[in-house]
Amino acid sequence: MRRSLALFALLSLAVVVRMTAQAPAAQNTPESLSAAYNQAMQAKEWPQAVAVARQLVGLKATSLNLKLLASAQLYSGSADEALATYDRAIAAAEAEKPAEGPAMAGWKDGLSQIYIGKGNALLKLKRTAEAIEAYNQSAGLASNAGLAYFNLCAVLYNNGNTQESAAACRKCVQADPARANAWFILGSDLFADAPINAQGKVTASREMREALEKYLALAPDGPHAADVKAMLEMTAK
Repeated sequence: MRRSLALFALLSLAVVVRMTAQAPAAQNTPESLSAAYNQAMQAKEWPQAVAVARQLVGLKATSLNLKLLASAQLYSGSADEALATYDRAIAAAEAEKPAEGPAMAGWKDGLSQIYIGKGNALLKLKRTAEAIEAYNQSAGLASNAGLAYFNLCAVLYNNGNTQESAAACRKCVQADPARANAWFILGSDLFADAPINAQGKVTASREMREALEKYLALAPDGPHAADVKAMLEMTAK
């Protein structure tokens, strides 16, 4: 009887050991890691997101997994690391490039998103000219280039380059007419370059007024609503 109990105990121990050994593998599937990554990003737990993304890259260094890692690194404040990882993601994407066909559109959109991330990292590093180049590369790849063109118009606007900013904003609202902030920047660009009449009022072009009014229509209580109303008040009727 004692022998049977001892054998049962040994068998039970073996089952526990086997389950313990299998548990980490079950937790480290691509699906579970992706879920953990999304949860960490939503909770703004950047170090945890970086750690999980590294595990995903360890399983398979695809362009998507590398982009996830780069995004987490960028949010965690490691712009240099993020930039290097975005470059790895671009190289991986080039290696994954499909033959011409239905898959090509999805591949281009994926690569476009990597270039947007790279542009954001470059912007954090104050390498503005290179960031603009990355956003342009993104715009040339995306099926809907609204975000890339918005980033361009915002960067150029912040640098005081109102004419190029306005050109990028026009492309943005053409691709994504519901992007309110692009209308605001376009109206602001045109307002900045508009002449002042003898009464001290801004001579508004039709495009400028339409852009500002479009912003108010899309975001009547938006963060720029007061500025837009003030600009409209300063224009000649």
